[in-house]
Order: sequence, then C-alpha cells, then structure tokens
Amino acid sequence: MCSIKTSNVYFVDWETTGKDFLKGIKFTSTQKDIKVHVFYNKKTPKCDLPEDYEWVVKHPTLTSSAEASWTALITYVLHFYTHLSCTCTNSRCKLWPRPHMHTKYRAHVVCGDEARYEELAAILKFNKISIKTINAEEKTLLDIFQFSCGQCKTIFKTKEEATRHDLESHNFLCGNSRCEKSKRQNGFFTKKELEEHKAGQQSCEFCPEKIYCTRKKLEEHLKKFHKKCDCSCEEFFETSDDYLEHYYSNLPLPCLEEPSCNERFPNIEHQAFHHKQVHGSTYPYFCMACYKHNYLVCLKTAEELLNHVEEEKHQDEEFSFAQIPVGIALGNQ
Repeated sequence: MCSIKTSNVYFVDWETTGKDFLKGIKFTSTQKDIKVHVFYNKKTPKCDLPEDYEWVVKHPTLTSSAEASWTALITYVLHFYTHLSCTCTNSRCKLWPRPHMHTKYRAHVVCGDEARYEELAAILKFNKISIKTINAEEKTLLDIFQFSCGQCKTIFKTKEEATRHDLESHNFLCGNSRCEKSKRQNGFFTKKELEEHKAGQQSCEFCPEKIYCTRKKLEEHLKKFHKKCDCSCEEFFETSDDYLEHYYSNLPLPCLEEPSCNERFPNIEHQAFHHKQVHGSTYPYFCMACYKHNYLVCLKTAEELLNHVEEEKHQDEEFSFAQIPVGIALGNQ
C-alpha cells in the first residue's frame, strides 16, 4: 500500500522564458506543493535572478556557453522523468510492498515560441511522457493559480485571503457619496484609476455643489430638475422662466394658419414655408406688424408683403419683437 500526494513542478529556462513567467511573483504562505526549477547561465548577475524562496530551485550551468541553460533543462527533465515520476496506480506500489508515501508530480516545461520548444513538445508527446508545456507569452505563474493579484504579483492560499487583500490594498473609494464607487467593497483597484475617475467628474452648472461621476448621471439630474430647450441648441436652463425667455427670443413667431399648431419659427420665411407646406395655405405670408396691433393681414408672396409694408409705412421697431430681418420687412435689399 502506498499513499500518493500531488505536487506541481515547473522547469524554466531563465534567459529565454523565465523572466516573463516568474519575475516579481511571490506567495503569501509557505509552498510545499510547488517547485519552480530555474536553469540559468552561470554568468547571469545574481541581482537579475529571482529571489530566494522555498519554492524556487536554482540550477546554475557548468559553463557559460549560449545554450548552456537550455541543455541543462533538457537533461534535468529527462532525469526527472526517469527517476522521480510516480507510476503507481490504485494505491498499489510497483516498488515497495510496505506502506509508504509517493509524490506524484504534475510536471510542466515553460516554453517560448522558439522552434526548439516545438520539438521538445513533440518529443514528449511521441514518447508518451506526461510533462505538459506552458507558453510563457500566454501565461505567467499568476495565471495558474485561482487566487492571485496581478497588480501586486502575489499568489494567495485561499479566496478569503485574496478578498481581504483586495479590500485593504485595492479598494480606493470615491469621496462623492452619489458615486457607486464610494461604497465599501466597490472601490477602484488602483489609485491611478481613482484619480482618472475624479478627473472626469462634472458638476451641475446650476447646482455647483452637486458633482456627478458620469455624464449620464449629470444629464439625468439636468432633465429632472432643469429644463432642456426644444430648439436645435439643446441647452439646459436653470428655471422654466429662463428657458421660456430663451425659447421665445429664438423662436418668436407662432403658426398663424392653425391656432392649435404649436410650431414656432425664427423668421417670416420659415413661418410662411410652414404655412404653405404643412397647412396648404394659399396666403402664407402674415404681416407681423399688423399682428402686433391685433389684426391679421395675410398675403400670397413675399413681394406682396414688402409692398404692404411700404404702403402702411411700418417702422423698424414694429418688427423688432419678431426678429424679422429688416431688409426683408422693409425691402431694403
């Protein structure tokens, strides 16, 4: 009878793939079930190597040739498979009859895109050697573990430990009580994200004390408490009176052909066009100076309107309330 424990082991060529896969990563607890074997050229400076951890095993090369670390890795992998791999099944040991414990390794070679790694993967597969390959350009050691922090390059033992770390180190809260990111456990992951968020905040021009973190929230406030103009400017106004003053100064002329029509116009030409196209008016031009004195004069063409203005000797100020171009109203073209 034998007991089997599982351990993960990784083989890394430091000069080609190890830095991307491993550098800067740390665990928060003692690791007994993982070993990372780092093969490096003996001329590599010590300061450039990974830190000393119980889960890192460093293998300096015997020479400083260009392919020394790669050769050392291949040699070790073959030795590892031949001497250390456990082949026991169903708790039945093929070596010793007495009760004992074996370590069953899940082995991985960390690869790059070089052709030599493709050849290694093919050889392992052909010989049915149960060593998997990991592309260092696609994964780091962080990606292999479920509970990790990519910002701090830290791997945690439990979900609770990872959650506590996020709350204490990556829960930067917005000071605006109206912001969803101001609530506990819902902050920003980095301080930079919080600063960018604050830089994008906008205040209401009518209520400066009210600050909103998104344009959408600001527009919701404007629509609820202020008035948006119906004309093409689409501006907001603090009060209804401000809005009406703006609206009627830009669109002073009503539809005179149909009393129930709510359309308004900036000048006589737009008004006459509407009368003719929408209501089928034969006499679409109205004298606004006469309208100001509470009686209607409607004419067929702009030329007839100009003749009427000359005959009645209407003055500039009689048209000022309607913003009618004086050149059109008085025929001074």
